[in-house]
Amino acid sequence: MFGTRWGPRALAVVLAVAALLVGSATAAQAHNILVGTSPAGGSTAKVVPAQVTLTFNEPALALGTVIIVTGPAGQEQSGAAVLVNNTLTEHLQPGSPAGPYTVLWRVTSADGHPVSGTFSFIATSPSPGERPTATTATFSAISPPANGPGQSTALWWVMAFGVLVLLPLVVFVATRRPRATPHDERDPQ
Repeated sequence: MFGTRWGPRALAVVLAVAALLVGSATAAQAHNILVGTSPAGGSTAKVVPAQVTLTFNEPALALGTVIIVTGPAGQEQSGAAVLVNNTLTEHLQPGSPAGPYTVLWRVTSADGHPVSGTFSFIATSPSPGERPTATTATFSAISPPANGPGQSTALWWVMAFGVLVLLPLVVFVATRRPRATPHDERDPQ
């Protein structure tokens, strides 16, 4: 398919574009990672905590960031979640009952990609204080992440773009013919 002159060039172009695609794909996967929670996922607390705290590996954006804490009596969060650098905190209602709790969370990474997850814990005693009579905040449900760990739709767009750029380039290099120089204009060998 390739002449001896164009084969190495075409191979070099293909390798260069592949290296660029791999470099872009790694940058597209740089999303926040949950590194710790309080209370810890799967743990048993003696009393319902006053707040739930999530810690991430890097700071997150406030846009689209939410925590929904659900206990035996329904949603237990009190007010909006507080995001400070890489720590997200949600206060719980006083008088929250003992039992199993599920924490559903979503943060927006610095690159704009939303990351979400869930964890649970059990509280053996209710929190001190009286439970409010009416809930003032309404929260929407968070859908679970559509992609598995380390995958991103941005990665697929980068790869598709790379193929669209790479394919015409390979066809051009493969079908290009060297310029024909008339015999009388050639350098003597």
